[in-house]
Amino acid sequence: TPIQINFTQPSHYKLHKNQYQIGYTPWESTEISKEWVERMNLCNEVWGTSDWVAEVFKNNGVTVPIKVYPHGIEKIWVPKRRKVLEGQPLKFLHVGEPAPRKSGQLVVDTFIKMFGNNPDYQLTIKSHHFHSIRVYDKDGRFFNPEDLYSNIKAINEDYSVEQLVALYHSHDVLIYPSWGEGFGFIPLQALATGMPTICTYDWAQYKKYIGPLKLKSKVNTEDLPSAIGDPHLGSMFKPDEKHLEDLMYEVAVNFKAYSGYYYAQSTKIHEEYDWIKLTKNAFKHLEKKFK
Repeated sequence: TPIQINFTQPSHYKLHKNQYQIGYTPWESTEISKEWVERMNLCNEVWGTSDWVAEVFKNNGVTVPIKVYPHGIEKIWVPKRRKVLEGQPLKFLHVGEPAPRKSGQLVVDTFIKMFGNNPDYQLTIKSHHFHSIRVYDKDGRFFNPEDLYSNIKAINEDYSVEQLVALYHSHDVLIYPSWGEGFGFIPLQALATGMPTICTYDWAQYKKYIGPLKLKSKVNTEDLPSAIGDPHLGSMFKPDEKHLEDLMYEVAVNFKAYSGYYYAQSTKIHEEYDWIKLTKNAFKHLEKKFK
């Protein structure tokens, strides 16, 4: 074929001869290795998944043309108006364990601090095969959080897309204090269903939709790479723990208002991040070049 798209990290690009080479790489921190820069500069052009990612590539020495092709949202993530009926708990959801940068441990620690075993609030942790979260009893012994807290549930099984949509629809608030995302499917999917979403935002292409529940963060270097893991270099956005508490309290007290706000904008997300529209824009210049 005349064009090859390498949708992976640069160390895995397959740069075959006699093809127009595109390197398409999501990324989460402010630096990339010299090896990656060298591989990216062997391409004819490089794509990032957000304006923030594209700026990181430019700042690290990528000299070939850099374009942005953001990810989209499937129609299956249909909006749902959320209501918490009297006598029913407010259900928080976190998705992304065991990836350290998604801060599952912080979510659980904050939830326990604020809501403990209070049956009016529930937290579900959806992980990929297993989670790494631990809590301690009064004797200093560690346990899985669901062993000590009746209002915390962990789901480790693989889910189909249909099951994930049903999981999102059955919960009220997504908590996602990420240090950074190459794009961030999980919050976008929640927002597209109209779910109030507590999330960091500086990295996000769709930050305007995170709205009033934007979680403060600070550019942080001292914890990298130990807190997040290789190959992340440079800085990421460390979530503000006190602000996370404030936002969880705020959404719990004023859930009806936030539910209405996020439901109202969900159709706009589907319009702006429609895959077909995004893909046509991404490939427009290539259609002219390879007629």
